[in-house]
Amino acid sequence: MSITLYFSKVNINSHIYDVYEDKKVFDGIVKDLSIKIKDNISIENEVTGFDSEGNEYHRSTTYKFYSIEKLNELPFTITGRVLKKMTIFINDLNEETGEIIKRPTENTEVIDFFYDISKEIVAFHTSNRFGYADFNEAFKGLINKSMSDEKEEYYFEVSLWREGLKLDEIKNQLKKIGKLVSLRIEVIPPNPDDDLLNNIQDNGEEFINDFKEGNVTHRSILFDSTAPEGLNIDSNLIDKELNQIGKIHSTLSSEEATRKGYVSIDAVNNNGRSYTTDNSKPVKDRLESKPPTQQKFAKICKRKINALINSFL
Repeated sequence: MSITLYFSKVNINSHIYDVYEDKKVFDGIVKDLSIKIKDNISIENEVTGFDSEGNEYHRSTTYKFYSIEKLNELPFTITGRVLKKMTIFINDLNEETGEIIKRPTENTEVIDFFYDISKEIVAFHTSNRFGYADFNEAFKGLINKSMSDEKEEYYFEVSLWREGLKLDEIKNQLKKIGKLVSLRIEVIPPNPDDDLLNNIQDNGEEFINDFKEGNVTHRSILFDSTAPEGLNIDSNLIDKELNQIGKIHSTLSSEEATRKGYVSIDAVNNNGRSYTTDNSKPVKDRLESKPPTQQKFAKICKRKINALINSFL
């Protein structure tokens, strides 16, 4: 049975300015991740809600690293699984009353992953109750926990690798959905490859220098409007903020910034219709069958990641 591979970009967030100052910091983080990601590191997410009868319920989901392996022939890479344990409710027949009732039962979903730490990319498949958005949140929480202790906390962002968007494409889509009542623009400092890092070290330019001076690791700009006409996308105020997407650094295009999760834009119109750059087409690949071992899975994913990176050069 074939499986679909997805790819996500892992971005250092909390210590990114240390990386800008000295690439050896990045090398140290890569080494620490390869050591500290281990079996049985877990996080728990609790959700409170109400059922169809208005009764409050609390439901917890546990995510855990499992079957972690580090391959000597592929330095600074990890293969393993993320387990998702949760309570689900299944239909059951009460034979005495003929009533269909909901019965809670424990359920475990498993995703195999390959994490190329130095390339900052994780490849993975999904399951019916464990999609890519859920995986990204779980993986982010697990590596944050792996790296943090009483002495120091680390924070990473994880975003699905999607087809990049040009600034003009984004503006056109925003205009197409009609009268906007809200527009949010979010930016995180880019995690640079060697070329971009060298350029940032030579000249961070205004945008990155301003972020660095303020120790800003996440900027969120929200525009709201209750005016009948909605937001004016062409206004100097909004257009200036949108144009910043292409000005994070002169060597970083808006396509690369959206593809790698450095920028995201969300908008809602007066009818509740939404637009988000996070809905652009995911970059994915397909395997004709699931490899029989984690080692083979890792080697295939490594080749796929190298090909993916080369395709965007």
